[in-house]
Amino acid sequence: MVVVAQQTPSGPSPLSVDELVSALELRTSWTLMRVALRSEKLPIGLGWKDLKANASETHSIAMKLRSFLRDYFEESVVTGERYVQIYEIDKALVATIVNACKAVVIPASPFSSKYPLPLNVNLLATAPSDPTLCDVRNHQNGDISFIFCSAGYYDDKNSYEYGQLPTHVQQTYVGIDKLVTVRKNYYQSYDVITLRTALDRLEISVDQPGRLGSLRFEARPMEILSACALHFQSLQGFGACPPENLFPAIAEMYGDHAAGKVVALAFRTMTGSVKRERMTTNDDDLRDERFHHAGMIAVGQDIKPYEIELDMEFTAPGGIAGVKLAGMMSQLASANPTLHGCYIKAHQFIAMEKALNRLMTFI
Repeated sequence: MVVVAQQTPSGPSPLSVDELVSALELRTSWTLMRVALRSEKLPIGLGWKDLKANASETHSIAMKLRSFLRDYFEESVVTGERYVQIYEIDKALVATIVNACKAVVIPASPFSSKYPLPLNVNLLATAPSDPTLCDVRNHQNGDISFIFCSAGYYDDKNSYEYGQLPTHVQQTYVGIDKLVTVRKNYYQSYDVITLRTALDRLEISVDQPGRLGSLRFEARPMEILSACALHFQSLQGFGACPPENLFPAIAEMYGDHAAGKVVALAFRTMTGSVKRERMTTNDDDLRDERFHHAGMIAVGQDIKPYEIELDMEFTAPGGIAGVKLAGMMSQLASANPTLHGCYIKAHQFIAMEKALNRLMTFI
């Protein structure tokens, strides 16, 4: 069995390739993994099974692949697919939190025995659903991330036509047209609060937001902040302050090619129509697509965008990230339209930081 050294809070311990890839499969989408493998010129294969097989080989490429997977998993704990709220804070609060970090004690919890790996799925049903501090990560650039684990779930719904059902089920539900089943699928969430020490900024990062229902999604940032305030008294009551309003960045980023490549846009025209457009390839910018470009000329470039999705690429160091600002069309009628968070996809912490930094330049 091939094993990969992985650093944990209690010291180094070996992880088998199966453990590492299985943990990654729970942490990230195959789409993101495929992009990352391609950018590193590593063998891709057709899915997670092929990835395990490729990483289990003994040649030099497999060794490089295992090293990449170890680093990717470490990064995935604080990156991946996330919803982020941003707070500008004063230097005094930054200094207070940094000093308080020296006295923070990571509490014992059901997650402690396996961290940074997720708990076995059959244990998650009884694990805490409230964010539980599991790690304080100090980054090389001086930033600090507070990592909170919790057990979450999403509903897996399946619909069966009456004729598809076994005879005994048909007899039980005589006269129905279809049967809908709902199963709770449990997963481990790694929510993060990152203190940008040089930027005087606090970021609340909700892990895998697509798995949260609307009610849980709305409450989640405040739950994470409240959990952090249990360890940092200076953050108590901080939630009364609203996050940064990102709505103004939607139109500003659309108007500046340097912001990134636009892959999707929703907007209202001054001629009374509402449009939602998306590129079908990853290589093209919607701004330059012929149909969209001609339409913009026809309306005199006069549109009011309320949702935008961009791909960003960075150099020195390199990296890629996707950012989505999803405002509501109804906000366009407001004198002060608001949007208090963004969606981000990135598998590198530095790429995530650069994407958020670029976004904030348009506020």
